[in-house]
Amino acid sequence: MLPRMETPSPLAQLLQALDAGDLEKARLAAVALQRANAHTHQVAAEVLHELRQPLLGAKAYAQLLAEEAGSSGPLKLLLAQVERMEQIVSDFIRLASERPAPQQRLSLAAPIWAAAKVFSVNPDSARISLEVEAPEDLTIQGNARLIEQLTLNLLNNARDAMSGRGRVKVTLARDGASAALYVSDWGPGIPDELKTRIFEPYVSASKRGTGLGLAVCRRIAQEHHAQIALVPPTTLREVPPPATVFRVLFPPTDAPRPPRKRLLVVDDEGIIRMVFKDLMDKECEVIEAATGEAALEIYDYPGRY
Repeated sequence: MLPRMETPSPLAQLLQALDAGDLEKARLAAVALQRANAHTHQVAAEVLHELRQPLLGAKAYAQLLAEEAGSSGPLKLLLAQVERMEQIVSDFIRLASERPAPQQRLSLAAPIWAAAKVFSVNPDSARISLEVEAPEDLTIQGNARLIEQLTLNLLNNARDAMSGRGRVKVTLARDGASAALYVSDWGPGIPDELKTRIFEPYVSASKRGTGLGLAVCRRIAQEHHAQIALVPPTTLREVPPPATVFRVLFPPTDAPRPPRKRLLVVDDEGIIRMVFKDLMDKECEVIEAATGEAALEIYDYPGRY
């Protein structure tokens, strides 16, 4: 039997063609890559949408059974697992989404308390001591549903890090002109080798976690022009100090939105410029120039850079 020959992915074909200087093959590979990405996103969106419907049905039936038969152990576990699957689906949808969610001025406390309620009723959180300090006067420009998801992901991350037992605290505070959200836990902490990669997809210090929760948090923070980071335990005046503190720092509500980063791509081949634009457009504004002279004109344009 002949060995199976695997076809290189469109991205691999593109890189090989560029390395070989074969622009015609690069052009065809770039078109295939765009089609593959579009098809993948479409299929993923359809699968997630179809998966969410039976999950909601299963959740509703489990809740009805729990109301009729009381909070028995098996029903509580069933409901917890359904809610966990629902959270994973939501995380994938957020990471795959191309469209920013609508935003409005809102009190930051409302979605924080909503997330705390969802977290507390989950049977997996039964042995977690949750504290919330959320003054009502802190406002942001944002989307309440996404802020709730961000907070819930941080809470779930803290719970999973402590294997379901321990103390977690959510704190809202003012940091200068900005509102800040802190989620702290008194667990084992994050290993040093993971601290610089903790917001990457599929990176997790917990065996239970999927590695998506913090990546979704970063995505939601970016949509709100907020900064999410690990900060020193001494940032909060807690005794004893927590092991891990995540901070989400929102921009002042009256501050102008920061402009997107700009990337100037200079190449006389349109296919090369198209590839860079396709790869980098989500991260920054890609500006193209076919010649060095055109690039200098763009660079010297007042207020452009």
